[in-house]
Amino acid sequence: MALTAQDKKSLEEIHQLFLKLERSSRDFSFNDGELEKLKAKLDLLATSSDESVARLAQVSRHLTPQMTLKHFVSFGIPVERLLHKNLQDDEFLIIENDKENAPLEKLPLVFVLDNIRSAFNVGSIFRTAECLGAEKIYLCGYTPLPTQWKVEKTAMGTQEYLEWQEVPKLLECLEELKDEGYRIIALETAASARDLYESFEAEPTAFVLGNERFGLDPEILKIIDEVRIIPLAGRKNSLNVGVTAAVAGFEWMRQWRTNK
Repeated sequence: MALTAQDKKSLEEIHQLFLKLERSSRDFSFNDGELEKLKAKLDLLATSSDESVARLAQVSRHLTPQMTLKHFVSFGIPVERLLHKNLQDDEFLIIENDKENAPLEKLPLVFVLDNIRSAFNVGSIFRTAECLGAEKIYLCGYTPLPTQWKVEKTAMGTQEYLEWQEVPKLLECLEELKDEGYRIIALETAASARDLYESFEAEPTAFVLGNERFGLDPEILKIIDEVRIIPLAGRKNSLNVGVTAAVAGFEWMRQWRTNK
């Protein structure tokens, strides 16, 4: 059953109040006025002709200033689901502060992204690379830049701490990295690929990731130093490109720290 226009409007207002209270409760306390406003709006849902909406009015009596944040969030989930909300990481409350002033170790690791179509995947890789302590990200072809809001939103500010460069042609980028002493490793499902978990050479490394659907061009695979593949046990033969970058990056970091 589709929501009526009035029910949808009411639920949207309630959802925004839930998010506002969640974000403002960093000290695990709730603003009494905002909480009462939320409860009043929930009470009004009892008059809805939609049973799933009217049932949410019962949530009001469970909302108290003494409740934990975890319990508060659980009461908001049914509202999100009725509205078919699909929240991204940046919309969730993060309790612990980021280590903004901490000295970070930079690893001799870079990521080269070629013709990545999804802004979400690019932002995800930025976040992974910054958490790893990678040196830099190169953005080739039509890969979206972190100046685009969809990338910026998913990167969650990590683009401000990580050096990046737009390089239109992948071949030129890889040749420059080779001249600088980087070992070029493609993450690809090629027949000649080596297992990701085999030993890496202890030298500066550039991981190259291609288009989500088509991968890297055959001529590019001819000039790289090696191809690595993540061994999979399921029916699908590949992972999302953002997940691939994370798995490969952290395995490389584990080996680097073990061997240095």
